[in-house]
Amino acid sequence: MYALMCLRIAAAPTVTENSEAVTIHVGHGANVSYLAFAEPSLNPKPVIYAWHYDGQTNPDGTLRTGYDLFNAVATETTGTSWALAYNTGAYGLTTSFTIGTTTSRTVNPLDSSVWTYWIQGGSEFVEMGDDYDEVLNKNVSFTFSVGDTLLVSPAYWDTRHITNGSYDVWTISSFSYTGAASDTHYYTDTSGKIQPVTFGTYGGPAPVLRKPPIAISCRALPGGQLEMVFSVVEGGTYQLQTQDTLSPNGWQNFEPTFTATTTEKVYTLPMDNPARRGFFRLVRKD
Repeated sequence: MYALMCLRIAAAPTVTENSEAVTIHVGHGANVSYLAFAEPSLNPKPVIYAWHYDGQTNPDGTLRTGYDLFNAVATETTGTSWALAYNTGAYGLTTSFTIGTTTSRTVNPLDSSVWTYWIQGGSEFVEMGDDYDEVLNKNVSFTFSVGDTLLVSPAYWDTRHITNGSYDVWTISSFSYTGAASDTHYYTDTSGKIQPVTFGTYGGPAPVLRKPPIAISCRALPGGQLEMVFSVVEGGTYQLQTQDTLSPNGWQNFEPTFTATTTEKVYTLPMDNPARRGFFRLVRKD
């Protein structure tokens, strides 16, 4: 008598490194969300986990959260040199993160330097803001869309809803809570109402994970050709886009994406637009 046993073996993470960051790809699917750590005591470069997944909801129908993102990365890197874990202290607040065999410097979560949770893209549900409802006799909860720049989250990863292309980033920042006006932050909820939340002041700029491309030169060549030169980072994925006016939402993909192998990208294009008018930009896609 023979028994057939099937073992599911998780695929090893795919790791890419260039001059600006280390990126670890886990999972599979059409969507990707990023969990990043910008802390030199973990790695001199930002470490970016790219979780690939299908759909915006979990199998049980709930929205995917920052907690799901962290758990997926931790599960799929278990036993590897990029295994991810964290430690907590007072009130369950984060004191350190561990990647592989390296543990970050440990902070006192009740002191002046703390782990700071930055988010970009997707949305955040804030369970308790400062807007008091006289009818409900309590401070109201609200949801806001995060936008396309990193900001400090006013809540935590279990109520942070990720979407395709979103970022969750951890870094150590100075922190104070003095009751000053700067301790209160304002968010526009999904109904268009301004909602205040007072949670303190975090110092320092937002973390920089990837450098945007920069236009180096643009000139007309003989024969009706246009030459554009952009600075890029090897290993980065880019796409040239165009539009006729500077409408903020009118950009169209002009050429397929490409992965840079050098530090410059040169485009030579025919100036065949009858109006001799148009705008180009190079965008980072990864």
